[in-house]
Amino acid sequence: MEKKQHELLDLATYAFNKPRSKAREEAFEKLLSFSKSYSYWENDKLSSMIIDTSFRVYWKEDKLKMSGIGYVASYPEFRGNGSIRKLMTDILEDNYEAGTALSYLAPFSYQFYGQFGYHYAFDQKAYTVPAQEFPKGKKTVGQVQRRAVSEELFEDMAEVHDHVYNQGSLVRPKHVWEYYFEYKSQPYFATYEENGRVLGYLIYEFAGTAFIIRECITLTQEAKAALYRFVSSHAASFEVIKWTAPSNVFLEYDLAEPSRTQLQLQPYMQARIVNLQAFLKVNGQPTFSARIVDDILPQNNICVGPETDDPEEMTIGAFTARVLRENKAILREYF
Repeated sequence: MEKKQHELLDLATYAFNKPRSKAREEAFEKLLSFSKSYSYWENDKLSSMIIDTSFRVYWKEDKLKMSGIGYVASYPEFRGNGSIRKLMTDILEDNYEAGTALSYLAPFSYQFYGQFGYHYAFDQKAYTVPAQEFPKGKKTVGQVQRRAVSEELFEDMAEVHDHVYNQGSLVRPKHVWEYYFEYKSQPYFATYEENGRVLGYLIYEFAGTAFIIRECITLTQEAKAALYRFVSSHAASFEVIKWTAPSNVFLEYDLAEPSRTQLQLQPYMQARIVNLQAFLKVNGQPTFSARIVDDILPQNNICVGPETDDPEEMTIGAFTARVLRENKAILREYF
């Protein structure tokens, strides 16, 4: 790892109180292989950093360029020096010039990132189910198989992932699967196969007395029933089954006694449109009239939607959130 990368990792581990390890170093190096680091230095000392990762997201019948903001960090002695504002502005300006349509981030403070045009846009549903109450599923004609990490596994899961509802969620090329499920974490995997075709997959972990579903995606009712049966077969070994799912999951409808389950709707990521024209090229004009106000990228300060004498004034963030919600956008757990 290069000296600069080492210094960035030192700041990240300090700021987020994470122990330094070989695995974390390898994961960070993998992330930087498809991301761009922005750093601020004072007197040759690293002050602040942000990692901007280039993704694509599903939108309508197309895929849009998206900037994923992460690892926003400063050493405490440098906080308040304006470095994060400069770095965020640089990132947004660079992405505007690159034709990037959207940007997402997981905020430590919604108000803080609001000053950069971001707005609360995505929800998650957090389930905590007593293990014995999880849906029992059923035996099906197909088979569930536990799988080890391999290129074939990622190809099989990608085939399933590409065929479910993904409006607003990440496209996952090979390097994204590898980073999140091989480098950043090492969960367990299971797939459901029927007549030679994989029709569902489960990504899961164990945490003490909790069985954690990280992701469960199925293309048929038989695949869902089989994977539910696989999960419930662990009930004797765990007290609860937890699943933080995208907002379009309705596990509660599959429960025999839903009142015994804890279910929380949780605010999740913020989003903003970066290059409004690039977004509208794919999305089309909105059904409502608005005059956009973007304090960071004034190039976006235009009127959109049907012509009217009195369009509603909206920040770029508020406009983004409204369009994403009206189009039923979701964001799956991993980012």
